[in-house]
This record gives sequence, structure tokens and C-alpha cells, in this order.
Amino acid sequence: MNIEYVLIRKRIKNLYIQIKDGKVIVKAPIRLSTEKIESMLKSKEAWIKKKINNVKETRDINLKEKDYIYILNNKVDIKYEYLNVSKIIVKLDEKKCIIYVPNGQVIDDELYKKIEIKLYNELKDIAVRYISQAMEKYIKMTSLTPKEIQVRRFKSIWGNCSSKKVIKINEKIIHYGIKQIEYVCLHEITHLKYMNHKKEFWSHIKKYMPDYKEAVKELK
Repeated sequence: MNIEYVLIRKRIKNLYIQIKDGKVIVKAPIRLSTEKIESMLKSKEAWIKKKINNVKETRDINLKEKDYIYILNNKVDIKYEYLNVSKIIVKLDEKKCIIYVPNGQVIDDELYKKIEIKLYNELKDIAVRYISQAMEKYIKMTSLTPKEIQVRRFKSIWGNCSSKKVIKINEKIIHYGIKQIEYVCLHEITHLKYMNHKKEFWSHIKKYMPDYKEAVKELK
């Protein structure tokens, strides 16, 4: 057995496997034997490893672990250069990322945080541009118009449409491709007409983006 896991025994009937923060959490009935638990884990080994890799490959900025970021589905290397400047300068576009650091400045945890903030600010400007283009495209196509469009940073959702017709799009969608940006925008615009996820909602999305399921796969 080569899968490390945390075992939690509870008064339940079935065994559950959960991947959380890259760790395998197993919730099992109190009397279920270790042999049966590990047999089940072995049968799910491919799925478990895939889920763990997906967690590790999150596209959020993490300069302590990565020297690259994703912009529009492209892996962009981060380059650091020391210059005679008084503060950190970030030069970022769809193809390059250069961080100018003051001479003699040690790149420690505190500096990483400052750079990440600046990177997200620059990324947001790029995100606003592409999100605005996608929103304009589908507003024209669907004839559905929100009262307001906001670009915000969320942890666990790609977008939101309120009952007051205010649409909010997660700025981190810029890590993905144009197709994913357009899908998220169309998804929230569709909520202006259907505030649920019933059959009519998905039919409306399919009408304007027949291959939307391909976009969804990238976001899971």
C-alpha cells in the first residue's frame, strides 16, 4: 500500500474517500477492517492520484512553490531582475512576467507576499479586459443585460449573478483560456433569465455555446 492517508472512524455505514489540501482523508465504519479499507484505496488509486495532482496544479499564484503563472492557459515563466529601484516593479502581459527587485533586497516570505499582491493587481487589469470583451459578446448575442458587472477575486466560485442583476466574475479566470472566460460570462448572463440550473438554463447556454462542456472540463 503506497498511499498515505488519514483514517477517521465514525458510526457510518459506508466508506468515504476525500482529498483535502492534497491529503487523503478516509472516513470508515468503526468495525471495517484495515485490509478492506486499503483494498478499497488500492482500487481507487488512479482516481486518488489524479485528484491529488489536480490539487497540486492549482493555478493560483504561489511564488514560494512556483516560478511561473498561467495567463490565458499559457505557462508564463517569472523572471527576477535586480535593479537600482526603490520599490518592486512588475512588468506583466500575456507572454512575459518580469519582477524588478531593488538591489540588495532579500527575496523572503514577506517580499513574496508583496510581489504576489502586485502580480494580482496587474493580472486583474488583464482579466478586466478579457472579461469585458466576453461579456459584451454575449450581452449582444443574448440581448440580456446586467445592471452592473464586477470583477472580483473569489476562492471557490467562478462567478455570481444576484437577484438584483449584478454579475460578479472571478478575476482568477484569467489563468484559463478564452473559452473558459466566455463560458463563465455566458453562465452568469444566463442567470439573468434563469436563476436556477434546470434544463432550460443549460439549453440556453448550449444555444450560444454548443461545446460548453469542453470549457467546463478545464475548470473542474
